[in-house]
Amino acid sequence: MKTIDAEIHSIDDAVDTVLNVLGEHPERDFAKARRAALEGEERGFPVLGINNLGDPEDLFEPMDKFELPKVVISNGLESELAEELINTLEPLKMLNPITVAFSLGMGTGTLVSCFGIPLDPDCGYAPAYSLSLDEVANSMPDPRKTGLMPEIREKIKAIKEFTPESIPIAMPDMQGPFNIAHAVIGENALLAPYLEPGKFSDFMEKITAFWIEAASVLREWIGEERLLDKELRIAECSVNLISREMYEEFILPCDLKIVETFGPVGIHTCSGRHVFFATLENIPGILYTEAGEISNTVAGHTPVEVGMKAVDGKPIMLNIGQELRDEDHFETIKSHLDLYKLHKRLMFSYTCMNLRKKDRSHIRELHCRVDEYWRKYLSSP
Repeated sequence: MKTIDAEIHSIDDAVDTVLNVLGEHPERDFAKARRAALEGEERGFPVLGINNLGDPEDLFEPMDKFELPKVVISNGLESELAEELINTLEPLKMLNPITVAFSLGMGTGTLVSCFGIPLDPDCGYAPAYSLSLDEVANSMPDPRKTGLMPEIREKIKAIKEFTPESIPIAMPDMQGPFNIAHAVIGENALLAPYLEPGKFSDFMEKITAFWIEAASVLREWIGEERLLDKELRIAECSVNLISREMYEEFILPCDLKIVETFGPVGIHTCSGRHVFFATLENIPGILYTEAGEISNTVAGHTPVEVGMKAVDGKPIMLNIGQELRDEDHFETIKSHLDLYKLHKRLMFSYTCMNLRKKDRSHIRELHCRVDEYWRKYLSSP
């Protein structure tokens, strides 16, 4: 890994640094690889993620191959933006892919904040509490003026003022209508379809209209020229807590309304097997979905071979996300890489469950083996 300059004195320095590093490491360019996978095009590198298991008791301080440069800028706002850009290079310490782009919002709770529910920073900015269905059923917040949205708009303005169009802006985590409903009204989202089905259907219709308006507003603020990804994603995590039948009755109409408004979407299944098939078989033109072995899931997982069979011959990108438990991680990854010969629309991400921070050198070595295997056997001539 080439040494990066020790200090960043301006936002222009930060932009030049990240773009130069990205240019020097095409094998780690996630956005480029993802675009190729979405289009079913050949790509020169696997561009996969490999991580150790995150453990709050793992206090080991790893020795990394390089240090990120220090941002030395007096203007507070410019300094924050430069710091964010430089931090996009952090995954390179483990030879993982990087995406040079600005982010927005506070993760999964971003849109939930519009309902007046505070986000708890000690719990990953998850909603601090939920409301009753009666408290929210009759009116929806204005996504232009509530929660984190005004703050997001100001950040977008600052990004556009201080940085060039060559640095894209990623949409915040929109989740999906049912995920938001579950976050806002808690367990009532699981009970109301049985106890108050009509009222719940009306509520989901309003949540969906709110979601669509919020997505439209955000795309308008960002502008098509700055959007990192043109397609939208629907996260279906909470669908793992309900049956396929309940999904098809109460949630599918919401997803179809989004597709009708914006066109084809990607789906985050949160590993669930029935979620995988319920969405794949009912939502037209899905751009991507997911498969991979994940233990301790609520509704099981979708094995890679099952996911591959389902997308065979279809223009659907399959995101393989898998936990690795055996010592020979390379063999499992290699078996997935070989599937690229059959389906070019593949992306790969792994968590090594038996590794911790002290094992990061093993992850770097694993990356090098994987890159070499791809170069020898899978890269186009």
